[in-house]
Amino acid sequence: MNQQTICTLDDIIPETGVCALINGKQIAIFRTKQNDLFALDNYDPFSQANVLSRGLIGGTTITDDTGTAKEVLYVASPIYKQRFNLATGQCLDDDSIVLNTYKFELDGNNVVATYE
Repeated sequence: MNQQTICTLDDIIPETGVCALINGKQIAIFRTKQNDLFALDNYDPFSQANVLSRGLIGGTTITDDTGTAKEVLYVASPIYKQRFNLATGQCLDDDSIVLNTYKFELDGNNVVATYE
């Protein structure tokens, strides 16, 4: 496993995202008001552009197959506004699209990526 320090937590304004190049791939990293970190592919398959780090974070309630309602945080693409679940990468507007998600951790105040 490889680790790479990306930035400090203070470099990511709460409720926004930044883009980082990790192992040759653009990754969008988001910080919530509670300082939770989420990371997805930066590539938006609908507009075919690397723009998701510039998207807007929002929340909604979805109902799963069992009828259970749950709160979901998402990022809305800045181009065509499709919403992607920050935790799973699932597109909320098209079930056939799922983005890759990535693990990031805090080491003190540093945002660190772990990858193979």
